[in-house]
Amino acid sequence: MARETFEFDLGQKINVLSDKAFRKSSENEFEAIGNVVITHLKNSIYGEKAKINFTTGDAEVIGNVRYIAPDMTLYGTKLKYNFLSRQIDLENARVLSENFVVTGKKILQTSPDIIYAEEAEYTTCRDCPESWSVFGKNVTIELGKYVNLRHAFIKINGVVAMYFPYIVFPIKQQRETGLLFPLLGFNSKEGFRYQQPFFWAIDDYKDATITPSTFGNRGLGGEFQYRQNFREKTWVEINSLQLNDKIYQPFKTNKEQSGDTFYRHFSDFEFHSIYSHNLNNHFYFTNTSDLDTARDLDFFTKEKMRGTEVGGGGFLEGRTSLFSLTAEGYFNKNMFTSDPREFDNRYVQILPKLNFSSVPYNVLHSKYPFAKNLSFGLSSDYTIFKQNKAETSGPIRNARRLNFAPYMNWQLGNLGPVFFSHQLKLDYQKYNFPTEKDKHFTKKGLIFETEAKFELERVFGLAYTEEKAVDQIEESLKTNVSQTTIGSLPSLKNSKVEAFKLVTNNSYRHSQEYKLKHFYLSDQKISGNAKFKNQIESDDGQFDYIDAIRAREHVTNQITAQDSLPLSNTIELQWNNRLIRKMAKKFDPYIDGRYLKDNFEYANIAFFEVSQGYDLNVESDQLVDKLTRLYINTGLTLNRTSLSIQEFYFHRTSEHKVTSSASYNFDRASLGGTFTYNSFNSSNTPVAKLAGYNLSLSPNDLITLKNSVDYNIQAKRITQSNYSILYSPLNNCWKIEFNYAKDLIDKKYGLLFYINYNENNFTSFNVR
Repeated sequence: MARETFEFDLGQKINVLSDKAFRKSSENEFEAIGNVVITHLKNSIYGEKAKINFTTGDAEVIGNVRYIAPDMTLYGTKLKYNFLSRQIDLENARVLSENFVVTGKKILQTSPDIIYAEEAEYTTCRDCPESWSVFGKNVTIELGKYVNLRHAFIKINGVVAMYFPYIVFPIKQQRETGLLFPLLGFNSKEGFRYQQPFFWAIDDYKDATITPSTFGNRGLGGEFQYRQNFREKTWVEINSLQLNDKIYQPFKTNKEQSGDTFYRHFSDFEFHSIYSHNLNNHFYFTNTSDLDTARDLDFFTKEKMRGTEVGGGGFLEGRTSLFSLTAEGYFNKNMFTSDPREFDNRYVQILPKLNFSSVPYNVLHSKYPFAKNLSFGLSSDYTIFKQNKAETSGPIRNARRLNFAPYMNWQLGNLGPVFFSHQLKLDYQKYNFPTEKDKHFTKKGLIFETEAKFELERVFGLAYTEEKAVDQIEESLKTNVSQTTIGSLPSLKNSKVEAFKLVTNNSYRHSQEYKLKHFYLSDQKISGNAKFKNQIESDDGQFDYIDAIRAREHVTNQITAQDSLPLSNTIELQWNNRLIRKMAKKFDPYIDGRYLKDNFEYANIAFFEVSQGYDLNVESDQLVDKLTRLYINTGLTLNRTSLSIQEFYFHRTSEHKVTSSASYNFDRASLGGTFTYNSFNSSNTPVAKLAGYNLSLSPNDLITLKNSVDYNIQAKRITQSNYSILYSPLNNCWKIEFNYAKDLIDKKYGLLFYINYNENNFTSFNVR
């Protein structure tokens, strides 16, 4: 049967397509029957039967009704629609949006932005309403803004779990003042914790979050956060937790209520600004009522701790094209002290430190041998080390130090394929001790570094992109199809879009670099305070690695220096290998000025480095006595595999420092492991043997298992372990995660429950 099409005009064109149609001229009505399709502006209406009144503009559609608009789709059994006012009245309705679903007994849209629903349910689930939903007797949807529900019941798997007199769900991106999802917590010894955040959108550039809280047996308190963005890359953030603790008392070890309250807080302030390309700064300040908050309230403090101290500091940096000048300072509270309320006055503060450094200044550049390039530069700093209350007994802990290190780089040029260069550096430190009778100490010396370098490289392939005919690819696919394939591949249409495919070709570069370096330290001259000289000969007496006597720097316990070569008179041989992949980017003509300078990507596929030192000052017939540390560093990165090993071997003592890691990504799992072995200076420090692994396994799309373990091989015990199970149903509206963590001190159980209330924005009910 031929379908009939009719076109009407009620201010806007209306098209009707149906199997049959009738027009009642006396009543000025039109009736369509059978597979009705009505188009009006950008909207379409589908149904089994429709009746339209041309006088009033009213339309009634019955049977399997579907109303499609640009921002949503409505389903129902009976639709009343007015083409003039565009009002919608839909029975037994379902509103389907990209981000949410609403089902109800009746839905009424009186304006383009407002939808009313009676006895309706709101959810973001794909299997709704089986997973979770919110039922409300009266529901108001402000499109692009909010969903308001009155007399609301939260349902889980169709069972009512909780009642709220009023709930608002945001369905927009712009920040808005209102209640956020609560944070839940439970501890078997401390009880149930409930925190209700209130978000205050002050304006477009600042906001605040106020979180009244009950911390179980500990008592009442709350959190506060303030954020403000002054301009681009200039912001301030304040975070604070306040609590009247009924459990805590200093030196108390159990978690029974003490019968009294103890005021506790942890507060953090942070400010960052980039004023221009030449001036920037960063400041922070962290304070706490007692040092035990770092552990008792770790759910709040963990993300805000900066190392093993609390306190304040920051820097102000100015830069030009020739030099940089930085002022920094720190005043910290030592957390490794017996009394959690005590300020450790012996702790050494840095108040302040001034850094000045320059770029290398070229004074000579030519093509002649031994005068290829000559440049000068400078690196220096002035630091004040100060105790809050100076102590005159014991080691010197109050000092003012000038570190001055000018240098000269001299590139001699090439002799055949070998390139020669030389660097001369002055290592100068001058100290002033305000608490000592002998107030001065100086050490200085010249460090000579000469290098001969020879490099080989080879490039494999060419990195480019090209359009390749798809019929060639198709023929290749056909030849690779097994004999069990049923049917044949369809032919391609003869169009440029479908006939060609962009193919990327990569190139690889392998480079080998051979270096022969010679280090020489002129006699380091030391004068001044003998007490400080004896003090810095031991690691414990140094402020930092700069204080070390250069001739003995390589045998200290300082992490920054113990892997270094002796500078007195040493030869170093290096062999460095690199395999680099070069990939061509897709050309985009709409990005101005990019293609000629940013058209490739590079990836380090593999590397292998070897370095061996030879001490010329050692007088011994044994080769092993003259060999300094051996350094090996290698790694490999492929699509699924990553591997790295770093080894320091000390020939004289047969001691090692090894760090290694490996990982592999399976289709539904990933496994990574680490291993550390350190026997360096084992006569003074214990041997470290540490191993660990991280495992993530997804047996299906619903379950993800995670496990990480750190194991001390020397002590034969697990130092830390974490286990978690994440369940992610396919409905995409909620997730739940169980976790368990254990260390040498405590055990913790956790629960994370995520709800997707809008636009894949998973918000957690957090047991932390």
